[in-house]
Amino acid sequence: MPLGMWMTPLAAQRIFEERIPVKIQQLKQVDDSLQLVMELDLSLLTIGTERSLLLTPVVMGAKGEKMEMRPLLINGSQRQKVFLRKIELDKKQARRAKDAYYRVIGLDKNSQKVYRYNQTVAFEKWMQDAHMHIVSDLCGCAGFEPQIASEKVADRIVLEGRYPYRVMPGVAYLRPEVETLKARSESNNVFLDFEVAQTEINPFFGDNPRELAKIESILKELRSDANLQVTGVTITGFASPEGNVQMNNQLSHNRAEALRNYLSRRSSIPPYLYRIGNGGEDWEELTRMVQNSYIEPKGAIVSIIRTSFGDARKERLKALGGGAVYQRLLQEFYPRLRRVVSRIEYTVRGFNIEEAKQIIKVHPQQLSLNEMFLLANTYPEGSKEFISVFETAVRIFPNDPVANLNAAASALLAKDLVNAERYLQKAKKNTPAYYNNLGVLSMMQNNYARAKNLFRRAAEDKLEVALRNLDELHKKEEADKLLVN
Repeated sequence: MPLGMWMTPLAAQRIFEERIPVKIQQLKQVDDSLQLVMELDLSLLTIGTERSLLLTPVVMGAKGEKMEMRPLLINGSQRQKVFLRKIELDKKQARRAKDAYYRVIGLDKNSQKVYRYNQTVAFEKWMQDAHMHIVSDLCGCAGFEPQIASEKVADRIVLEGRYPYRVMPGVAYLRPEVETLKARSESNNVFLDFEVAQTEINPFFGDNPRELAKIESILKELRSDANLQVTGVTITGFASPEGNVQMNNQLSHNRAEALRNYLSRRSSIPPYLYRIGNGGEDWEELTRMVQNSYIEPKGAIVSIIRTSFGDARKERLKALGGGAVYQRLLQEFYPRLRRVVSRIEYTVRGFNIEEAKQIIKVHPQQLSLNEMFLLANTYPEGSKEFISVFETAVRIFPNDPVANLNAAASALLAKDLVNAERYLQKAKKNTPAYYNNLGVLSMMQNNYARAKNLFRRAAEDKLEVALRNLDELHKKEEADKLLVN
């Protein structure tokens, strides 16, 4: 039953010798009040013209507590005339009657047959286990004996929050290991233009000014940051695969050396920190570029690259599509393969909590996962700041299993089930925390049977939050039984 709906505790009862059908439409707690809505069908009721029937709804507690609601007064035709004459002549009695009765009904052949009763009284704690009766009191007038009966019309009151029971699951986290040495690196592609027959870099030739400024800016920033210490610069040259393999290998090596020489003359990084790498013909990057492009026949190009080698591979590419495909590769793809990749390696000092609060805003990559974990736990669990730290952690360390597990936990707190499921796919598996968080996701997807099994698996290792989640599921099961039975 959707949250916010009410249920009929006893849909239809008959009282007063089964002559009055009573339909309870609503009997529930609303904040600090108890609301009763019911319909009474008087079409079969006869009581005699000079008699009165008093119907009083009564809330009855498990330990004898009792609260009466305003009654309905039903008068026979002659009794109703006497009643109306009295209140016409006595205004005080009219006010008393108005306060005393929910409604006064004159019973005759022309009277209304179905009446709606809607009353609210203060809710008291003992009503959590209460039930509802209607007490019928047929007066002993006109020479008749009085007749009183108390009949149950509802077994219980629907309490706020009782149905559906709102399970409050708990998520689990793993504390990342402390990095004894916070080693980091940044890689950048540098596309250099060389003059004919030259291996030295002309900083003013072609697009070199922009490309060189890009890497110089990165080096300057790293060197000026007191939190960092550069430990190495690896420069790897690559060539496009047209022409001779040996020549291309030499060309890629020369490009890497040219950039090293240029940077070593213009930066304060010691020469011994530079390392040269020779990437040669970059078939791997060409494959990636083709797969991410709209060139056709894409599948045939990739197949040739992966299944052929040496000169045979180049000849097959030249012949593809009568040479038109190769011309596109030469013009659109090969220029981007003539590059130098620089990887700058550095270490970062450790930060305390107050420093971490500032660093995460500007250079989050300088924090370790453990530092982010400690920072997150300075904020209330589930708060905007708490969730933001774990989202930053998984963005900086996208493939780290612990970062993904903790990001899944924070996503579950935010009820972001799509990202929670995505993070759990890359999380550290076969751990109690993983089984618990997967159980929370299953529960939020309304798969309670799977959730219970996962919580049990997590609880095997005495994970406290998993034990609490099992207890929450047990409470839900009991609450559901209470409202079904």
